[in-house]
Amino acid sequence: MLLVHRAPVVLPISAPPISDGAILTDAGFIVEVGSYAQLRGRGQVRDHEGAILLPALINCHAHLELSHLAVLGQRQPLQGDMTGWIGELLAARQHSADDGSSAGRLALDALHEQGVALVADIGNLPGSAKIGEGHPVAVHFFLEMLGFSQHSAANALARMQESQGDCTSHAPYSNHARLLVAAKQRANSRNRIFPIHVAESRAEIDLLLDGSGPLRSFIEERGFWDGSFVPPGCGAVTYLDRLGIIDDKTLCVHCVHVTDEEIALLAARQARVCLCPGSNRQLGVGRAPVEKMVRSGLVLGLGTDSLASNPQLSIWEEMRLLREDHPQLAPATVLAMATRGGAQCLAAGDSGELAPGRRADIIAAHAQGITAGKADDFLTNAGKNLRVRWVEEA
Repeated sequence: MLLVHRAPVVLPISAPPISDGAILTDAGFIVEVGSYAQLRGRGQVRDHEGAILLPALINCHAHLELSHLAVLGQRQPLQGDMTGWIGELLAARQHSADDGSSAGRLALDALHEQGVALVADIGNLPGSAKIGEGHPVAVHFFLEMLGFSQHSAANALARMQESQGDCTSHAPYSNHARLLVAAKQRANSRNRIFPIHVAESRAEIDLLLDGSGPLRSFIEERGFWDGSFVPPGCGAVTYLDRLGIIDDKTLCVHCVHVTDEEIALLAARQARVCLCPGSNRQLGVGRAPVEKMVRSGLVLGLGTDSLASNPQLSIWEEMRLLREDHPQLAPATVLAMATRGGAQCLAAGDSGELAPGRRADIIAAHAQGITAGKADDFLTNAGKNLRVRWVEEA
């Protein structure tokens, strides 16, 4: 049945806002987007008074299996002690009998209520792939590999070979070079994206530059420093590029501590970047140079990370925080990161914008009296308390 969804404002994302706009849909897909005057009479009308219609949001980076450790994310923000937080996280997981699946499912429910259609979920437990099974939110699960020493890297390689699903590496500071390369090659052979934590903290850069800093001590204390790691003497992006890992299928998550040259390198390789302002703020690791990334033409998406490092999982709140941290960013640019940019980051070509042929994943944000010219500003400043409902789900 053809439906005409009418609203005071329609935000296609890929085109300018439309006053008194409409979206024509058929069997879960968008047929046409335009003014109501253009589309009236084409199907059964559903009027969304006082609302802004826009594409569903996309969460490019989450760890749903850590949702049961939300107490770690509810404390006062840390002052850059990410290594200490990692230690607490590992201890909490070790002493918990909960695998996080129930809490992860509840977190996924909350994301759905906020209008999220797709999540890239990273987990260390193979069973965590089941968290998203049958859920209205599409979950792309990646089994994450850890292995810094030669021995632990060999174990991770064996584990990766046994896996039937998509796998990825955790970070340059937690994976042996051999493991990084093998995981990326596996992803490329399957034509999959490769999400990886990159340049999240200053401690990571210190380790890569000269093998010093708190991460060195952390690794040594846990018996994983076997002398096989040779500091590359450069930043995380440069290191990964030397290993042949940075390309148009690589999704670099965080990218807080990157140089101008590395931003240019990411752009030249057509890599994608996922920004996580909420988690960065909670862990006190700094702010990504977002304005420079935008000017370079990088494709940018947004992620929440986990409840263990973020007080809430909300892409609306990530948009608000990003604008608070970078007030010079245009609201439309930020909203595009949460929608079209996220789709590009996850290679989800049928999502992220309102256009013919796209999935009819459409949400309505309550915004009585908001004009088309103010819609982007309103939505990206609203935060986690914005009232949202699903119009259609493809």
